[in-house]
Amino acid sequence: MKNISRIIFTVLVSILLASSCTKNFKEYNTDPNRYELWNVDPSNLLEQLIFGGSWNIQQRSWRINNDLMQYTVETGASTKFYRYIFTTADYQAPWDYYQKWAANANHMAELADKCNDDNAKAIALTLKSLFVSLLTDLYGDIPYSEAWRIDDNITQPKFDTQKEVYEAMLSDLDSANTLYDETKSISNSNKDLLYGGDMTKWRKFTNSLHLRLLMRLSNRPEMGIQEKIQEIVSNPAIYPIFQSNADNAKIQFSGSAPFVNQFADMTDASFTTASRKMGEFFLEIMRRTQDPRISIFCKKPSTADDYYGVISGVIDADASDKAYMNVSVLKTYTSPFWFMTFSEVQFILAEAAERGMIGGDAKQYYENAVTASIQQWNPDYTTDRIQIFINGPSSGVAYNGSLKRIIEQKYISLFFMGFESWCDYRRTGYPELPIGIDCDNERVLPTRFLYPQTIISTNKANYDEQVTKMRLAYPTVSSISTGGDNMKTPVWWSKRAVELEGIQ
Repeated sequence: MKNISRIIFTVLVSILLASSCTKNFKEYNTDPNRYELWNVDPSNLLEQLIFGGSWNIQQRSWRINNDLMQYTVETGASTKFYRYIFTTADYQAPWDYYQKWAANANHMAELADKCNDDNAKAIALTLKSLFVSLLTDLYGDIPYSEAWRIDDNITQPKFDTQKEVYEAMLSDLDSANTLYDETKSISNSNKDLLYGGDMTKWRKFTNSLHLRLLMRLSNRPEMGIQEKIQEIVSNPAIYPIFQSNADNAKIQFSGSAPFVNQFADMTDASFTTASRKMGEFFLEIMRRTQDPRISIFCKKPSTADDYYGVISGVIDADASDKAYMNVSVLKTYTSPFWFMTFSEVQFILAEAAERGMIGGDAKQYYENAVTASIQQWNPDYTTDRIQIFINGPSSGVAYNGSLKRIIEQKYISLFFMGFESWCDYRRTGYPELPIGIDCDNERVLPTRFLYPQTIISTNKANYDEQVTKMRLAYPTVSSISTGGDNMKTPVWWSKRAVELEGIQ
């Protein structure tokens, strides 16, 4: 708790300093008698953006996404996400977290603009897009163009459509790519917990994230994503992307407080062994294919002869002798977290090639992706052994030309990486998750989160207008439910949204 309080205090101080620098930048830089405390470098905001933001993604991945996507099943009484049961607080927390970090990144970009620091601005625009994408992908339409504008007396921002938000994010990432000066670093490279001030790697992250968001729009050809993906892939000098695991956007904790993975402060029982067990759907895929990652992700009880999981979506499912998360890998002070990986980029390219969006060998991209994922967790696992895993005589992993195979293996690779697998599920319908007989929400895996109570209470007029728009866009979302602010109304980029528009 001391570490968390220190982090929150530092963030608040950083925001105040950044605001002061923004308001008084000219005066403080032309009057040498001014106190220089307020002449804040934008890179001073970077450390907390990366550290705090990574924790809030990782913790929600463990708490919510893992259960939604059947990586794990919480068999205790504390949460019931595996049955699609949420509380008001469950909608509120992700909104608060990602709004905070998006706002801080926006402050950093504005400050960098005033300080004429193009590298810091490019980084800030990249991180802003990362956190804004989390918000819009979880909730749908969000306040964006009028968000974070208290200085303009905008306290009740309008909602922008998800299409408008995506257009803004893609524009920001394009701008960020042109801003980087790879011959320079940032003023305080020690604040850069991802790349230590290496602008070449940051530029690769920017363009790799650009690919992720473009592929998110695969159901929306009107957005022209095929042309943009082709442009990025065919111009590596202009749009460099991740080329190996060395480029991964990875936060590697030192293990010395406060720069530690905060899961390590939990007991093993709270983290996994008491009630949060592995999901059977996830383990069955890895057992069937003899996946070498299974022993990295999981531990099995001494009484079990193999890695077995709990069936999701069932009340009082049998949790005895079931595998649990491997605390020696996932819950140490130095356990890393990845914002994005080379493996994910290769899966995106495999999908793009399989869909005919780009040229190139989909099979090769796919095998690169699987190889990178395994070596991401175990660098010593040889490519020869991985080739046997992929293409051996009894392999169930070999590329078969199907989107289903690509996304199924991508699903394995996205374990413990935010909400990416849930986004892929809503976008493609894969992997084909079995829905438990005791699930709520009409046994529909949630399509979005409800807006948090703070939006309803502090921005009610715009909220009410937004709900009306949702009902008009999708008047019927199931056999018994109308559209609106519920967990069956689809987000705009999803497969379900396109299906409903075709029907309605």
